[in-house]
Amino acid sequence: MVMVSALSAVLAVAQYAPAPPPGQIKLAPSRWAVIGGEEVTLPIAEAKATVILFVAVDCPISNRYAPEYGRIQTEFKEKGIEVVRVYIDDTVAIKDIVQHGKEFDLAMTRAVFDPKHKLVKALGVTVTPEAAVVGSDGTLLYRGRIDDLYASHGRLREGEYRKDLREALNEIVEGKPVSVPFTNATGCGIPDAGDPR
Repeated sequence: MVMVSALSAVLAVAQYAPAPPPGQIKLAPSRWAVIGGEEVTLPIAEAKATVILFVAVDCPISNRYAPEYGRIQTEFKEKGIEVVRVYIDDTVAIKDIVQHGKEFDLAMTRAVFDPKHKLVKALGVTVTPEAAVVGSDGTLLYRGRIDDLYASHGRLREGEYRKDLREALNEIVEGKPVSVPFTNATGCGIPDAGDPR
């Protein structure tokens, strides 16, 4: 099993100020070493959009979504969407991140390490799991939860629930503006994270 850090003990619901208009936050291109690979420039210029998934090896909510990360990568790649995992816990060793990818069958998505929280702060992410979708020019198109399955910590919603990230990606693929560009995410809090505004 992957080594557990103190991060999993900190659970939070991201609480944002009123969200800025779409397009107000923009990610400047930057190169990142891919764990077990070469390098990737984020955002990926040749992609219609890049899904940046902020995850942690020991966050139970983040790990529960691991199969969905893979499904999104498989289903949307042919539509011009790329997926990159970002690990944010500076107490975790690279070997544990590699092991986490194997244990949760995440080899299909590239992974980078953001121990200094450069991407976290640039995109205003506060918990894991949380998704940020940026266009090829770096414009933030969506930020928030994967879906609203979690009514609260430890309590799953009964019946239908909104698949927010998928809804956003479908709209992007169709060339439409994202109708709900910001949502609150439930997960494990990221120390010193916060909205960049």
